Amino acid sequence: MNMKGLIKTLVIVTTVAAAAALAQTPYDEGQKALRAQHWMEAARQFAEAARIQGAESDRIAAAMYWRAHALYKADHRGDAARQISELERSYPDSRWLAEARALQVEYQGSIEDAGAEDELRVFALSQLIERDLERALPLLLEIMRETESDQARQDAMFVLGMSDSPKAQQAIAEAARNSDDPEMQAQAIQMLGAASSDASLSMLSGLYSDASDKRVKEAVIHAYISADSPDPLVAILKAEKNTDLQREVIHALGAMGETEALQELYPGLTSPETRMAAIEAFAIADDNQMLRQVLSTETDPELRQTAIQGIAMVEADDASEFLQSLYSETSSHDEKVAILESLVRLSDAEGLALEIVNTERDPELLALSIQMLGVMGATESLSGLYARFEDVETRRTVLESMAIAGDTEGLKRVVREEQDPELRASAIESIAVDGGPGAGEFLVGLYDGGSEMEKQSIINSMMILEDASGLIALLERERDPQLRRQMLQVLTMMDSDEASEYLFRMLEEDG
Repeated sequence: MNMKGLIKTLVIVTTVAAAAALAQTPYDEGQKALRAQHWMEAARQFAEAARIQGAESDRIAAAMYWRAHALYKADHRGDAARQISELERSYPDSRWLAEARALQVEYQGSIEDAGAEDELRVFALSQLIERDLERALPLLLEIMRETESDQARQDAMFVLGMSDSPKAQQAIAEAARNSDDPEMQAQAIQMLGAASSDASLSMLSGLYSDASDKRVKEAVIHAYISADSPDPLVAILKAEKNTDLQREVIHALGAMGETEALQELYPGLTSPETRMAAIEAFAIADDNQMLRQVLSTETDPELRQTAIQGIAMVEADDASEFLQSLYSETSSHDEKVAILESLVRLSDAEGLALEIVNTERDPELLALSIQMLGVMGATESLSGLYARFEDVETRRTVLESMAIAGDTEGLKRVVREEQDPELRASAIESIAVDGGPGAGEFLVGLYDGGSEMEKQSIINSMMILEDASGLIALLERERDPQLRRQMLQVLTMMDSDEASEYLFRMLEEDG
């Protein structure tokens, strides 16, 4: 059970409404005696309240709890412990039992005496550490040393972190240095980072240099992030030889917006992995200037493509113009692809994509630029392109992009006006892919006047749309055996109650 769950389960109302001016019940008299610190009188009144016939179980459990509380105050610990045992036997599910166990931990001062789960003890101690650190701290340390519950150890560490006491911080530092539990050690390291003191940061430096476990080093890196302390990370990057850890530090510096040091270190990064991480860090930190500098000096194709994507992510005011000039200057096919794929990140890149469409002669790049217009939702531009291009392949690409852009009306217009049967069939299937409002009804209306190719496209489109009712309507008026067979095959593939019912009815009628 985690600490959050404990708090939900165990935090209960431990005070009661102020007693009436004249108390009338033993329970009220007990509360009155508690306020007056008449402990034994309070215990007597609560004992009487617990014996009242017909009282609600929650009221009886509350009386038992308050009697134990009064007995502990009067230093009658044995009687108090017996009262708690009786409460546990009689009302094991009562909300008051959790409070009683916490009370037992406070007054009996021994984990063994408490007889409760480790998680419950940690909860109780979390309530007590600020009241009496000297008594609570040894109990927390004992849990950390001796419990078999990983969760309890980590919860105990969390409770220590709630205290700014030097002794508590010393215990956390000891766990960070010497714990044989990697998760708890990582947790302690994170707490040192959260403390952000000179002493804790100095200790983190020593922990990193002494550690052989990669997980410990990663925890120190994350702790420096928590402490918002980039300088030690720069020092680590200069000394670290492990590529994975170098990448971790580089990404951390990017997340912190600390790219000035990375600018100096970039030329000296020897592996493609660390250079890639640095470019990614520049993008994370919105360092547009450094990304462009990388493109002015970097020759590795993959790193250049990553820098291009980073520029689109940063989305500076002149990003579109910069990428357009880069597109016209580069001879690399892959780099041009990277620029085209990056355009979708830029809100003002439609004009650039259109410019590339107008000038590009490479069929693959032309098709990709048209597809990017579809991803951008550039319906008006795509409609104009369809009329401009005459070759079937490019027009088919435009139709596919119109579907991507959700231009149902534009596709319907193509179906009405296009004379080429192959392109009409492509437009029909693009309408199905788009799946806009009224698509099925529109296609069913086209069926009777269509060519065989168009009819087959409409049948396929019914499957794409999962429009069983539309396909059944076509089947009932179709007389061509081959087309009927195709429709029946499509119906059998549909996961539709309507299709199944229709097929069963056909079979039953045929006998």
